[in-house]
Amino acid sequence: MHKVLSADIFVYLDSVQFSKNGVQNRNQIKTAQGPLWLTIPVRNHLGQLLKDTRVAEPGATRKHWKTIKTSYARSPGFARWQTELESLLDRDTEFLLEPAIASTEWMLSKLSVRTERIKASELDGIGGEASKLIASICRALRATSYLTGTGALAYLDEHDFAEIGCEVMVQQWQPFTYEQVHGEFVPDLSTLDLLLNCPDEAAELIMSAGAWVSRSKFRHDLQDEQDLQDKSGSS
Repeated sequence: MHKVLSADIFVYLDSVQFSKNGVQNRNQIKTAQGPLWLTIPVRNHLGQLLKDTRVAEPGATRKHWKTIKTSYARSPGFARWQTELESLLDRDTEFLLEPAIASTEWMLSKLSVRTERIKASELDGIGGEASKLIASICRALRATSYLTGTGALAYLDEHDFAEIGCEVMVQQWQPFTYEQVHGEFVPDLSTLDLLLNCPDEAAELIMSAGAWVSRSKFRHDLQDEQDLQDKSGSS
């Protein structure tokens, strides 16, 4: 969510292939028994695009609504937004993107995000894979900066972005904790958990935990850190 809060334009990559065992159709919440993955089963075949992926169990989000209701009934955010969440989730759905985008948009609205959102399938002249696809999207939007997490640096070719005059900015993230229902803090959950537990502070907590640096500075800082570790290890 930090990326969306920081960006001018956020693009839903609906025209890429569906990734089995990824996070396109699942996310994690916290129950009284601990963390739990909520998964929407899908019908998929090799090469299938995300926007064409159909839900295998149309009532899956209904089941998830019941789990969320049980797990977060005592949270302040649930008390505030119970009716909205029920309307959002207690329904049948045909395509995966319907609940995926709808739930994301709901969370963005509660974070008061005003960033423009569009779908990749709505853009003309984009194509390629991995780095070239992202660069083509940036070119289509005339972007001067692209915000990315550290995990994507392995496949983002800096030459693809240099050719279009777009700087790659790398996220620097400091994990934070907050009060959760059901015991000790569990990290890496859905933003929904943060919203329901901290409805008034969620956006501020997210923004204060992240910052952006250029790819070159990130690489330089990483090298400095490695040099210090090597020096410490040899002393």
